[in-house]
Amino acid sequence: MTKEELLEKAKNLAESEDLSNALTEMRNLRKQWRRNGSEDESLYDKELADEFYGYLDKLSAKEAEIFASVEDKKKDLIARAAEVLKKPNFKEATNEMNNLFEEWKASGRADKEKDDELWAQFKELRDQFFANKKEYFENLRASFAENKAAKEALIEKAKEANTLTSFKEINNVMNELFEQWKKTGSAGRENDDELWNAFNGERRAFFKNRNEYYEKMRETFAERTAAKKEIIAQAKMCLARSEFTDDEINTVKSLRGKWKEVGNAGKENEEELWKDFNEILNRYFENLRYYRD
Repeated sequence: MTKEELLEKAKNLAESEDLSNALTEMRNLRKQWRRNGSEDESLYDKELADEFYGYLDKLSAKEAEIFASVEDKKKDLIARAAEVLKKPNFKEATNEMNNLFEEWKASGRADKEKDDELWAQFKELRDQFFANKKEYFENLRASFAENKAAKEALIEKAKEANTLTSFKEINNVMNELFEQWKKTGSAGRENDDELWNAFNGERRAFFKNRNEYYEKMRETFAERTAAKKEIIAQAKMCLARSEFTDDEINTVKSLRGKWKEVGNAGKENEEELWKDFNEILNRYFENLRYYRD
């Protein structure tokens, strides 16, 4: 191939949009040009050489410009990867890191030495990120296992609490266990609901038993209140008659026994009922003393 033909090819390559192919062809053309050279070059040959190498320099400048652009892109990707490394949400961060890797692969090639240097920096950040992620989830799994064991222990304590006889004591224990439960971290999504249902089941059983007990107590207190009001009514009748016969006196005395047999009517009513009842009896026996005197 003549120098004129090589020059024409170099000109076309300098104007080519396919820079990658042009750079490869440029190296081949340079080799061919050197092979066509001679020690005794004419002025014309030198002019051809200047023009030929001018086209090659133009291609080299384009290559340097592209290398600089790729280098800037990869430096930006490295900076972004360093920011991703700081993020606490590994799910989001993993997506971002993978997207950065895809951008890296599509970013092109820089000068080989610089490209290797930049890749080493980017790869180090990627490796560190995935090492951190691995360590995080290993620790998380260990934490889940510890929390699972802790919550299982709280469930057993709740079961034991439900065997106690004092609702006040059970309530105190349940409240303390609930506070501990809230402070205990997650045992993992595959365990949390099951553990909570077991623990809360014990709490609900306690509340159900307590509510049933107090509802029954309210009914009992209501029945006892009604019974004691009936006793008070009987006492009032005796006081109103004040015949002071043996039968009447014995009836009044027996009312105290009946009062005790009925049992406590609850703190809301007992004191007032007793006050009324005791006042009636005191007045009756005071009248009895006056009657006998």
